[in-house]
Amino acid sequence: GGFALMTEGISLAGITETPVLCVLSMRPGPATGVPTYTEQADLNFALSAGHGDFLRIVASPGTVEEAYFLTAELLHLVWKYQTPGILLTEKHLSESSMTIDLNIDGAKWAEPKLHTGGDYKRYFDTDDGISPMLFPPSKEIIKWNSYEHDEKGITTENADIITKMHNKRNKKLNALIEYLKTQNTVNIVRGEQSTNIFAYGSSYMSVLEALKHGGLNPTVVQPIYLSPLPVWELEEFKNQDNIVIEQSITGQFASLLKEKAGLNIRSVIKRYDGRPFDPIELSTKIKEELK
Repeated sequence: GGFALMTEGISLAGITETPVLCVLSMRPGPATGVPTYTEQADLNFALSAGHGDFLRIVASPGTVEEAYFLTAELLHLVWKYQTPGILLTEKHLSESSMTIDLNIDGAKWAEPKLHTGGDYKRYFDTDDGISPMLFPPSKEIIKWNSYEHDEKGITTENADIITKMHNKRNKKLNALIEYLKTQNTVNIVRGEQSTNIFAYGSSYMSVLEALKHGGLNPTVVQPIYLSPLPVWELEEFKNQDNIVIEQSITGQFASLLKEKAGLNIRSVIKRYDGRPFDPIELSTKIKEELK
């Protein structure tokens, strides 16, 4: 409920180009739903949180360790690209606990682009759309504006400037994609069977455990980033049979893969009773689909 009531703030961060990272831990809805159980039904909500067109970075960890490093990476990205981001997880993972060895030197920390001198324009239109930041105290005027604005942050309703600022903000998407092409955006466990299994979030570990239990060996694909979806990494799966595992009655993850990556989805194995996938039950269902 907390995130749902504050999505106008996400839109505000979009137009003011404010770095902010939200943690959205999904549980069954709608409304109060079943608040102490788990689900994956808020994917579409996260992808479109806040009204208007602007860059939202959405990523989902599959393990406790991945959640730690992905949080640091997302903080790095929201500061670098000055845009809102969402760490999308589920109650199942957010309340799980395990002992792991962490090398904190492997985490990426925030490094914003800072103003280095001269006349300051908060929304200066650069080649990559990322404007230098400046913080008080300063002799320069620092203006962040929720109304559409020019490069100095002054309110405008001029059609040409509105178009220019939309294009300016959108350039950050292309810059982000080029950066993500150099990073690990998808986990792939290669198998020997011709059908692939797609899962995200904590369902990924459920799939691996189910396959181990059933002695099955398909390729398992876990997209870490969901917006932008790393379609360049998924190209090889376009003309193959793919099974999707998710905790959503409407198959939101499967729809995302079809829409953005053009994947052929043979079937979707769903669970939406508030419980995580049971590996033994899931193993049986996967065996039936692989026949």
